[in-house]
Amino acid sequence: MRAELRELVKKPLSEAEVRALGAKLGGVKELIAPKRKAELGAMGEEELVRHLAANPNHVRRPLIDTGRRLLAGFTAEVRAALEKDLG
Repeated sequence: MRAELRELVKKPLSEAEVRALGAKLGGVKELIAPKRKAELGAMGEEELVRHLAANPNHVRRPLIDTGRRLLAGFTAEVRAALEKDLG
């Protein structure tokens, strides 16, 4: 499998990409960076889509597509899923 690195600050996600990634994760709110949850959690879905597309630093990172699923963040749970999917 070939890895692709994308620096979101240099090449932000489009609104369509935010919607598509949100759908894979179970909702756009799953894309909010943990430090921004309290600040952005009350936004409606479309407002949040626009906000995350315009503010890449508020997107949870890393976003890792293993081919089987999309993982967000780098928690112990995500590391275990990576080992399972890629190991």
